[in-house]
Amino acid sequence: MYEQQRHHDNATRTTVAEVIGQIAMGAIFGLVFAWVLINWISGCGEIIYTATGAIPGECIFMPWVNS
Repeated sequence: MYEQQRHHDNATRTTVAEVIGQIAMGAIFGLVFAWVLINWISGCGEIIYTATGAIPGECIFMPWVNS
């Protein structure tokens, strides 16, 4: 009986570790997707033409582009 209980605990720990890993990967993927979407909406890397001239699109969380 002790062996069955110990095996059950290891299986539970593996499952919890897998769930935590999946949540972490989902959060990372969601943050990267949101960052790309926000930069796309703001016009990052595009030239916006106005009556007074052209201005570059604003890049968010990309300090190496806005310098």
